[in-house]
Amino acid sequence: MFALRNIPSQPPPWSPALWSKDQVIEKSPSKKNAKHKKLTDAWRLYFARPGVRTAFRMLTGLVMGHGPTQSMLANVGRSASSGNVDDTIQLLTACHWIESTSDNSTSKINLNGIGILAETLLDELKEDNSAVAKQIGTIRRKTRARKKEIAEERRSKALVSMSAFGSLTGGRKLEETRIRTDTSVSSGTAETSSGGVRDVAASMLAPVLGLFGAQNSSSAATAVATTSATANSRAIATARAKIDEKKQGETKSTPEKPSWMAEMEAMEDETGLTCSVCQEGRTLQPTELLGLYAYIKKVSIPHNHCGGRAQVDGTRLLLSLPSNLPGSLLGTDLDEEYFLPAKEAANALRNTSYASTSFASVAQSRRPSHFVTTVTAGNAIHCSCHATARTADRNHPKAPKSEWEGASLRNNRVACNAIMPLVSSRSSKVPLMAVEVALTDYQTIISNMLGARPKSMLWSVLHDMRLLLLRMAYGEALNTDCAGGSLSSNAMLLFHEMFMADMFARDAEHDSPETAKHARSLSGGLVAAYEILDADDFDRAGSSTAASMLRSLADGAPMAALCCILFHNEKDDNNTDSGNPVSSSSPNPQRRWVLQKEKFLCSLIICAGRRHALGVEDSGCLTPRGGTKARLRSSSFSEWDMVEDGNDAPETSVSGTTSSAKRNPPSILGNRGLPQIDEYASALRPMITLYAILDQLSAGFIVEMADEKIEECVSQLVKTVEACQRCKTIHELLQKANIGLDQERIIEELQKGLMLSD
Repeated sequence: MFALRNIPSQPPPWSPALWSKDQVIEKSPSKKNAKHKKLTDAWRLYFARPGVRTAFRMLTGLVMGHGPTQSMLANVGRSASSGNVDDTIQLLTACHWIESTSDNSTSKINLNGIGILAETLLDELKEDNSAVAKQIGTIRRKTRARKKEIAEERRSKALVSMSAFGSLTGGRKLEETRIRTDTSVSSGTAETSSGGVRDVAASMLAPVLGLFGAQNSSSAATAVATTSATANSRAIATARAKIDEKKQGETKSTPEKPSWMAEMEAMEDETGLTCSVCQEGRTLQPTELLGLYAYIKKVSIPHNHCGGRAQVDGTRLLLSLPSNLPGSLLGTDLDEEYFLPAKEAANALRNTSYASTSFASVAQSRRPSHFVTTVTAGNAIHCSCHATARTADRNHPKAPKSEWEGASLRNNRVACNAIMPLVSSRSSKVPLMAVEVALTDYQTIISNMLGARPKSMLWSVLHDMRLLLLRMAYGEALNTDCAGGSLSSNAMLLFHEMFMADMFARDAEHDSPETAKHARSLSGGLVAAYEILDADDFDRAGSSTAASMLRSLADGAPMAALCCILFHNEKDDNNTDSGNPVSSSSPNPQRRWVLQKEKFLCSLIICAGRRHALGVEDSGCLTPRGGTKARLRSSSFSEWDMVEDGNDAPETSVSGTTSSAKRNPPSILGNRGLPQIDEYASALRPMITLYAILDQLSAGFIVEMADEKIEECVSQLVKTVEACQRCKTIHELLQKANIGLDQERIIEELQKGLMLSD
């Protein structure tokens, strides 16, 4: 195999964790140095070989989701000669050596990114393959155990060098003297052992009895010992009794703890996110602002692919509302709770320049709208720690790094180009200046990405969340942009972006009231528009207002559903006098999403029909490769390639778009009966999955959430997404999403969107 050609038969010598304890290169120091140099040179030549990186990339692509290839490569090895011993190097072992080592600047060895490629290959080999995963796990556990062993050895050496637990000087002699004294006293032979007793007694009682003066002559010493033997024995017994009493008292009482131990026990345990540098979070460092390492990229979506900014943010929806409700809806809760606030927001928007440009943008449908989309690997860092590390990386004497090159190392080798500040009610102890600086840096990065300063950071974050939800709904791989990150880490990002959007909305109420009204009233405008279009006394035939309203409802449905959860999840929609939402520990049972979820579902189904009619096959965030957009899905996304019936139904691609459907969308008037739901299963799938995600998000989101609560909600959200992705049929998906609409109603709503192909 090319990847194993000329690879050394022993692990890199500068990585001790890959060597067992009893492994020795050579006994002689000179030979050991020669062997070490020879092995180092061999690894240097291997890492410098041309084509090794390409070989690992090709192997990764071959084993991706293919069990037989994974099992075959797991048993591939190469026979190599190491001295006089023939070794067989397994591919798994070689990859583990490479992933567990690092650059060696002393020997001028650079891995050239092969380490991360080897790690990725091992991860793909064990994906959905329990046998290979067991082999890889065994190899990695052995190295982890060796690392622990080395750490324990170094710790023991450090403690011994500090004499932290060594024997006290003279302690052994004192113990021997005590034992000899106990034996002499208990035997009652003070005279026969008078020499030993005399020595001990002299050392203990000399300050009191002045026995050192009795050593003037040997005869005087003998006389003193003979006449005071009984007194000495009594004195020794008394001293021993006092010592025993003192020992018993110390045993019964609690030993006094050192001050540093008391301080450590008094410290609270860190919970939630922690800094990747100092390993402390909000509990131990409440005045330091945390941020998430993130990767932001610019995406451009044409207007005729559901990318018009005024359409997707609901501006056209609010402006297309009629001046008055139909007579059947006047005086209802819809009038006061939904329609009137939406009309107030529309009137506020009419006085802005953005409203006039939103209508002019229809004529410029060929120009795309620009957004940003963010992904993360879930690694947090203090903004101050990042600044310190950035300075250290730039001023490194041997290997200076750029800001984001060093940040990627702290981000577990995942690419990043921004720090998203984690602003919420839990960051209230952070100085306001630190928050302002972090938000300014974040906004500057977005401005540089877009090429212009965003008119509203609130809508920039809302569009970012909308695109992230669409990427999850379409089952797109979230780790292709930055070579890292998972569904759970990006679900956590979604919650923190919602906290940031809530903060921007509160700021907009003072700086730009019409922007805040727009966002808060959008969900009510969608509910009102759906009810108006569904009213019996509303003139739909030949009405341009009805067509414009339906088209705007389809385009703005995802954003309206998101704003409903963000701004109305803690408010009782049945209580008109509730005012502002009160803080609570859980969403309100009578929140807007619960009361109006069927209307949001129907609007999302209409959106699915419109996207299907326009030929929209993805979220719009896929990176173009070679002039076309590569269709990348997560490995757990079950493929729906064609209709299960064996009849003449047309083949349906993964995205659910058929060539005939793109050219001639079905019409209600042109068919005698509605088509079956299986014919549009793949077209419905993304929006049904999005509805399930939003429903689960509404079940747990509140503005004030602790990190533990966020982790719990993220876990439930990931389970929901994975359950939807594993569904084999549209019927199973509808059941998983808890949708009770009958199939005829779903097809009817879908047909409304299919007619909006212009």
